[in-house]
Amino acid sequence: MNRETNLVVLCARVFLSDSERSSLRCALTAPLNWGLLEQSAQGDAMMPLVAYVVAQHGEGLIPPDTLKKLQESLLRTAQKNLAWLQEWLRVLDLLADSRIPVISFKGPAVALIAYRNLALREFADLDLLVRPGDVVRTRDVLVHNGYVLSSIVPDDTDAALNRFGDRQISFAKNDDHGIKLDLHWGVLSEWSSFQLDVGSLFESAFVERHERISFLSLSPEHLLLLLCAHGTKHCWSNLRLLCDVACHVQSNPSLNWDLCIRLAESSGCDLVMKHGLLLATQILSLELPERVSQYIGDDPKARLLVGKARTFLFRKNKDHWPYLDDRTRYLEVLRYRLAFERAHPFRNGVATVLRRAFIPNEADWRSLRLPRSLYFLYYLSRPIRLVIERLSIRGGRLDWR
Repeated sequence: MNRETNLVVLCARVFLSDSERSSLRCALTAPLNWGLLEQSAQGDAMMPLVAYVVAQHGEGLIPPDTLKKLQESLLRTAQKNLAWLQEWLRVLDLLADSRIPVISFKGPAVALIAYRNLALREFADLDLLVRPGDVVRTRDVLVHNGYVLSSIVPDDTDAALNRFGDRQISFAKNDDHGIKLDLHWGVLSEWSSFQLDVGSLFESAFVERHERISFLSLSPEHLLLLLCAHGTKHCWSNLRLLCDVACHVQSNPSLNWDLCIRLAESSGCDLVMKHGLLLATQILSLELPERVSQYIGDDPKARLLVGKARTFLFRKNKDHWPYLDDRTRYLEVLRYRLAFERAHPFRNGVATVLRRAFIPNEADWRSLRLPRSLYFLYYLSRPIRLVIERLSIRGGRLDWR
C-alpha cells in the first residue's frame, strides 16, 4: 500500500478502536498527496468515514484548506443521506399501509446498524426484501407512488419476474435526488453456491430502533453472513465492503457466535464467513472472541482465500474490476468464486460457465426485445452477444453477469 491507501485503512481502524490513534497521527505527519488520498478514499467508497476520522484526530496536522474540503464533503454526504432516509421511511410506510412485510438491509439500514451514524456511509440505492409471494404487490405499490421500473421484464408479465436469476428488480424515482431502489425476493442469486432462506430471514427478523426511526431488520447473525457474502460476490472490490463487516461486528457485542457458525454451516457459507472475518482481522485489526479466531484461523482454505481477497482489495486499478475484458482476470475471478464450492467444484464450475454463456438475463432483454412467442431465441442470442462484445471491446469493460 502507498501512504495514502494506508491512511484510509488507518482511518477505518481508528473508527473501530482508539488504540490506533497514535498510528494515525504518525501517518499524518508524513508527506502526503492529499489529492491522491481523496482519490483513494473515493475509490474505496470510504470518503465520509475518512473525512470524519481525519477531522476528529488530525488537528494541527492537516492543511486548513484540506480540512475545510473534507468537512464540506462530509456535510454533502449527510445532506444526501438525509434526503434518501426520508424517502426510505416514506416507502416503508406505504408498504406497511398495504400490509406487506419488508426487511431493510444494506444502504441506510447498515449505516444505522453498523456505523451508528447515517453520514458515515454512502449508499447508491435502497434495498428492500419481501417474500416471493409479495413481489407483484410491492411492485404495484411502488409504481403507483412515483417509481418507474428500470429493470427490463421479458414479455411484461408478472410470471416473468421468476426468470430473474438474481431475484431482484430495480426502480428509479424521477426527482432531484436520483433515488434508486432495489426490490429483492432473495438476498443472493439463485445460482450462488451458498443460500440464505428467505423464510428463515423473516422468521428471525426483528424491529431495529434508532431514536425515532424503526424498521424491520435482519437478525445480527444473518446480517453478518449477508455482508460476508456480499463482499465475496463483489470480490472485495473496495474497502467499505470489509468495513461494513467489521463495523457490524464491533457494534454488536452480544452477537451470538454459536448461532452464526450454525447458520453459516447449514447454509453452506461457512467458508465465506471464515475468510471474510479473517480478512477483517488482518486488514482492520478487528478483535474477535478467542474461540471464533481459532475457528476461522484453523481452516487452511480460508487462509488461502484471504490472500486472494487481499490482492483484489488492494489492486491498483479497480475502476473496472472485476469485470475487465481480460481472460486472465476473468478466470481469476471465476477460480476465486468456485473455491467456495464445497461439493463437486469441477462439475459446478462447468455448470457456471455454461449458465453464463447460455442463460439469458437483463442485459440480453435490453439488447433485443422479442415477443413472448419468440422468447426461446434469447438462449441463442446470448452467446452471440457475448462473443460480439468480446471481439469488439478490447481493454474495456465486459460485464459477464
